[in-house]
Amino acid sequence: MEEAIEAIKRRLSLKEVVGRYVALKPAGRARWKGLCPFHQEKTPSFYVDEEKGLFYCFGCKAGGDLFAFVQRIEGLDFRGALEKLAQEAGVELPRMGPKAGRREVLEILNLAQAYFRENLKAHPEAQAYLKARGLSEESVDRFGLGYAPPKGDGLLAHLVGKGLSPEEGLKAGVLAEREGRFYDRFRHRITFPLRDGLGRIVAFTGRALGEEQPKYLNSPETPFFRKREVLFGLLEAKEALRERERAIVVEGLFDAIALHQLGFGEAVAALGSGLSPEQAHLLLRQGVKTLYLAFDADEAGQRATLASLDLEIARRFMVYAVRLPLKDPGELLQHPQGPSLFQKALEEALPEVEFRFREAAKGLDLTRPEDKRKVLEALASRMRSPEPFDPVAERLKALVTERLGLTRKALEDYLAALAKAQRKKAPLPLPPTPPPEGPRLLLLELDVIALLLALEAKELPEGVRYVTDQLFFAGLDGQEESLLWEFLEGAAKDPRPERLHPLLARKDPGGRLFERLLLGPSRASLQDPGFRVKLDHALARLREAHFQKRLALLKERLKEGEDPSLLREIQELLEAIEAERRLYRKA
Repeated sequence: MEEAIEAIKRRLSLKEVVGRYVALKPAGRARWKGLCPFHQEKTPSFYVDEEKGLFYCFGCKAGGDLFAFVQRIEGLDFRGALEKLAQEAGVELPRMGPKAGRREVLEILNLAQAYFRENLKAHPEAQAYLKARGLSEESVDRFGLGYAPPKGDGLLAHLVGKGLSPEEGLKAGVLAEREGRFYDRFRHRITFPLRDGLGRIVAFTGRALGEEQPKYLNSPETPFFRKREVLFGLLEAKEALRERERAIVVEGLFDAIALHQLGFGEAVAALGSGLSPEQAHLLLRQGVKTLYLAFDADEAGQRATLASLDLEIARRFMVYAVRLPLKDPGELLQHPQGPSLFQKALEEALPEVEFRFREAAKGLDLTRPEDKRKVLEALASRMRSPEPFDPVAERLKALVTERLGLTRKALEDYLAALAKAQRKKAPLPLPPTPPPEGPRLLLLELDVIALLLALEAKELPEGVRYVTDQLFFAGLDGQEESLLWEFLEGAAKDPRPERLHPLLARKDPGGRLFERLLLGPSRASLQDPGFRVKLDHALARLREAHFQKRLALLKERLKEGEDPSLLREIQELLEAIEAERRLYRKA
């Protein structure tokens, strides 16, 4: 695997990969800069260093290597980015443990897709159904719609003819089994391929053409397909999502295709009643800032909207509830003013606050005190936000006081009394207070890590041992939580930089590390006297900072009247601090 990773890095230029998403301009030897794709900015603060194989934004602190960039820009995990880049570079990846059968399953799903597509061409009834729904041939082809004929063993025979066993078809989810007999899972249904972030088919949904139940049938969930982690149409919507920074989330697969055909290319389908946290994360990774929830106009659709709004991650979006002019977006294809009707619905979409209030007050008489109480009870959990400056909670409170004729103090008193009553019923332990973070200590640790990562890979283990020894003999044994000690322990087990970069990128200060990597030396060697001096000076500053921290604690203890013998330890620390200063200050 490591050889494959290195081969990918040799064959693919970081600058060229990044350049597909960012307009880059020269900024020095082997360096380019441009506007960051991960946040809005007018002045370029995003840099690519081809020699170091790193990108970094001095604005939002996003940074990493080729794989980290593809992960972030495409919304993939490491394995997904690895597979995408391997395919592009023409590098074959070794199979990994329990995922050894993944490729075979994906190949079976591709064979099933080809079978469904051919059957759509051969069955006028299925073509007529799609035409009656208003779908164009271009939309059918773009989304890969197919048809599973009524015959119960057509796909089974097709797969067996390709040399595959029924058990393999069962594992891929396209066959079913009952009492030892295998048969096609999808029969007399329009098929929709469901794709992952790399565009690979991982499952199917089938829509019945007759009276079969259920009307929509999904592939069973497998290790590589979980319904809550897939958004139908995400691959086709990616460009529009990033460009418009908004997403239109619908319930039905036909609805998503219909909106694309009407010109709303940022539409995706949630594959169920409401958005899941995993699906919301997928949209967040595409740079989406605004969500339009356009679920069906019936009661189930409204419940789905509320369920989506109640997600914790939903607070990271501006959310609007779309009031559809017809039952569902798919019906707009049959209407001559479909695009303008839906555009009007978007413009008139209810902000989250208004939608919540209307749903809570539906069917109630707000002149009656008991009905006012019902509204308050329905909205209380959203108004009592754990975030001190939650804009939705504040706007909701303002709307409630206006519509129910309450004073702000009366509302706050009610919410406080409600919270007190709930605490008495279920007391919650207070979370432990985290120790204050020392920003200077952290920056000094990052300097040491950056210097170590500048070493040639073969020298990194020796450098890790050297730094560990230097800190250990100074009495810094890694007992405190420390990013540097975590790095040293990780590097001692696996010193490969390509493994250490992702580890550090996931940490809160990871962005600051990549800043120091970008500003530090490109390549270094422990045999270089100049580099050894830099490393020793960085270690001296770090040890001094630790000694200063310990000194401050001892002085506090002395003030509190503890043993005066602390004076001796304080004096020793002062001498150690002065020794470290002499080391890094000398010319």
